[in-house]
Amino acid sequence: MEIKRMVPILLPKDPDLLATVQTFQQVQQELSGSCYNKGGKPLGAIALQHKCYDSVKGKLSAQMTISAIRLVAATYKTAKSSQKPITKPFDFRRARALFLVGQRGRDADFRADGTLSIWTVGGRKRLNYQVPKALQYIFSKALEIDSLTVIEHDGKLVGRVRVTLEAPEPKGIHPVGIDLNETNILVAVDADDRELFISGLSTKVRNHRTHKTRSRLHKKLATRKAEKKDTRSCRRLLKRLSRRQGNRTRTFCSQVAKQLVDWVKPNSVLVFEDLKMPKVSKKLRVAKGAKRRLSQWEHHLIRLNVTNKAQERGMVIEYVNPRYTSQHCSKCGLRGKRKRHRFECPHCGHLDHADKNAAINIRNRYTVLRSQGGESQSVGSEAQEKSEGKPRHQSQVTDRKYP
Repeated sequence: MEIKRMVPILLPKDPDLLATVQTFQQVQQELSGSCYNKGGKPLGAIALQHKCYDSVKGKLSAQMTISAIRLVAATYKTAKSSQKPITKPFDFRRARALFLVGQRGRDADFRADGTLSIWTVGGRKRLNYQVPKALQYIFSKALEIDSLTVIEHDGKLVGRVRVTLEAPEPKGIHPVGIDLNETNILVAVDADDRELFISGLSTKVRNHRTHKTRSRLHKKLATRKAEKKDTRSCRRLLKRLSRRQGNRTRTFCSQVAKQLVDWVKPNSVLVFEDLKMPKVSKKLRVAKGAKRRLSQWEHHLIRLNVTNKAQERGMVIEYVNPRYTSQHCSKCGLRGKRKRHRFECPHCGHLDHADKNAAINIRNRYTVLRSQGGESQSVGSEAQEKSEGKPRHQSQVTDRKYP
């Protein structure tokens, strides 16, 4: 089975490469207004190419110009599919450029001598690059290098290399129920009733402290603006806090995923709830801080990290319907009473940790449906809603759920 991965690399600050990245950003900015198509639907890639190619050609190579057109059209298409309002042309503020590599393109090439041959506005160049030691094994095992994205960040040039790797075929045998929460960020129970509790309390506390600091800075920023004074220091500190919180969240989710895949047995089936968290309406009155807590809940990022790490080890990711997994008793199946972390069943007297009880229900729901041949469908696919058959392995990044 082939999987895709992203490997960061460090690039030298070459003036011509920096100019190429900035030119790519300018071309995207020029195309954005035409793609917006005021008064109509955003243009697709082909329509945008027919309309604007002649006006932007010559600034970049032909292939990079087409890449810029496709990226701009894809940005508007993604916003439309995500149901985000498109009220004005998008601004491409971050300087980045896409270089196609390998069979798909010739914008860049990683040579055998350890150098990077790349096209720039100043001509073809050979540059040195550095791969982090922790990721060198991924880079060396790549079957194919697909593309290179160069980003200007704090005056430095950083590359993101998309590679294709060979992974073992998934063999899902041992089901593991996984319940994602806010305090106990992940609770897992396997087929042998082994338990794994991973706490997210420390990250939750640090995020709350960051929120209080940012609230204080926002008040100070508003006061300084009212006095018509410079607010550069406040804005700089707010950006730094936001960047730190984002880095902290990504690191924590990666560590949680690593701990989980190290704990489970080989050939396991990792079963999650098919959670779909709708955005909280602005008109809806909710408890103070509820919207912030929901937006900071890292359930999607944890599942994404677990999926990536599980694929490398030949594990399977499956999803089940989350209905009543936290309310039903894992022993008798009837509805019980949950109070914070305590679950008690008034029918059979079963007493357990609420998160563990939910994880067992998730595991049992998948086990029963697999043995009975439950319905299977890809998440978000309406065409297969009524397709019947046994649960299938997730050999690619496709999510499956069971009712």
